[in-house]
Amino acid sequence: MNYFIVTGSSKGLGEATVKLLLKENHHLICIARSENKDLELAAKESGAEFTFLQEDLSKHERVTGIVQYLLSKIEKDGQAEGVYLINNAGMVDPIKPAGKADEASMTKAVHLNLLTPMLMTNEFIRLTEEWSCKKVIVNISSGAANRPIHGWNTYCTTKAGLDMFTKSIGLEQSQAAHPTTILSFSPGIMDTDMQGVIRSSDEKDFSNLETFKNYHEEGQLRSPSFVAEKMINLISSSTVENGRVYDIKEFL
Repeated sequence: MNYFIVTGSSKGLGEATVKLLLKENHHLICIARSENKDLELAAKESGAEFTFLQEDLSKHERVTGIVQYLLSKIEKDGQAEGVYLINNAGMVDPIKPAGKADEASMTKAVHLNLLTPMLMTNEFIRLTEEWSCKKVIVNISSGAANRPIHGWNTYCTTKAGLDMFTKSIGLEQSQAAHPTTILSFSPGIMDTDMQGVIRSSDEKDFSNLETFKNYHEEGQLRSPSFVAEKMINLISSSTVENGRVYDIKEFL
C-alpha cells in the first residue's frame, strides 16, 4: 500500500494531484480547510482508500499532533510500501509592499507557507527514522523563491526559505540509515484560485498586475492536472536527487 498525505487537497494542484493518485493500492490522506465532495465521490469509484481531515494548517500548533496521528495509523496498518508527504497548502496573500501589509496576514502566511511544512517534515522524519519503506517529501515551491516581485515580499521570502530548508534536509538525509527523499517542486503559473487572487489585487500593491492578467487572457496558464502529472512522474522515479529544487520547465 502506498500512502499519500496531501495538504491543501481541496483545490488547485492539490485536488489535481489527488485525482491522479486515486488508484487501487493507494491510500489518499487529504488535509484541507474545506471538503471536496467530488474527490470523495471519485475515491469511492476508484477503489482507492480515502481519508479526509478538515484542518486549517495555518494554525501551526496543531501540525505536529496531526502528523503523529496519521503516521501512527499507517504504522499500525503495517502495509506501507511507500509513504509520501506533499506539502502543497499555501497562500499568496498578503499582496502588499512592505509597510502596507498587516501583521496578522503576514504571520498567517509565514505559518502556512513555511513553518507548517517545516514542522510536518520534522515530525515525519522523526517518526519514520527506522522505517525501511520508500519515504518521499515534496515541498511545493515557486519561481518567486528565486526573484523579488513587487508586493510579494512575504510570499517570496517563505518560498525561498522553504527551498533552503529542503536543500538542508536533503544534505542531512544523505547520511541517514533509512533516508527520506525530499525535494522542492516549482509548478510555474497555473490556472488556480490563487491566480484569481493575484488578478484581483490592487495595482498600487502589485506592479505586475497586468502581466498576470495577460497570462490568463492569453491562455498561458497551465492546467493543474498537467502539472500534477509531471510531479507524480518525478516522485515515482528512482532518480530523484535528494534535496534538489525541481522546476516544471525541466519536464516540458
